[in-house]
Amino acid sequence: MGILSQVMNGGWGALSLYLHSLFVFLYWDIPLITSDRVALAAAAVPALVVMFAVVVLNHRLNDYWAGGNLKQSTETIAQITGERDFWHSASKETQDAIDDYDEKAYSHHVSILAGIVNAIAAPITGYVAIGWQGLVIGLLLSVILLRGLSVRSYRELNRLAKELSTPYEENYENQ
Repeated sequence: MGILSQVMNGGWGALSLYLHSLFVFLYWDIPLITSDRVALAAAAVPALVVMFAVVVLNHRLNDYWAGGNLKQSTETIAQITGERDFWHSASKETQDAIDDYDEKAYSHHVSILAGIVNAIAAPITGYVAIGWQGLVIGLLLSVILLRGLSVRSYRELNRLAKELSTPYEENYENQ
């Protein structure tokens, strides 16, 4: 998976993080942000940091968010393939399904982490910007972001992890 593909797969989570950062940079006068162009470029930094963290910590995040379901699917695959290297022994169709899971898992990890970061930052930003009303608006926005990004992506990631062994099971039944 190339850099362009990873940026494109970052999806709504990265976009929400970018827009929040852009709001902060444009709302407050930050000395290093001398123009709108610099603000547009600097706002991408938090989203890129989250995407980089997901690339580096992909296996750990898979274990953390979908560990039980992923482990169960892996054990099922190991039973079917007889503890062999199931990636190389699988059909091209099954290898594509695993690659598809990896790409989708990447975007879901970005969404989960971006939702958490935004949910923490939104009330703080709201309070600093306009006081208690901003805090309340930020808390409401936090609930929406957590529900829309993190919880949805967490559930989808676990569903995908459960279904990871399905191509192996179908192939095994046909033999």
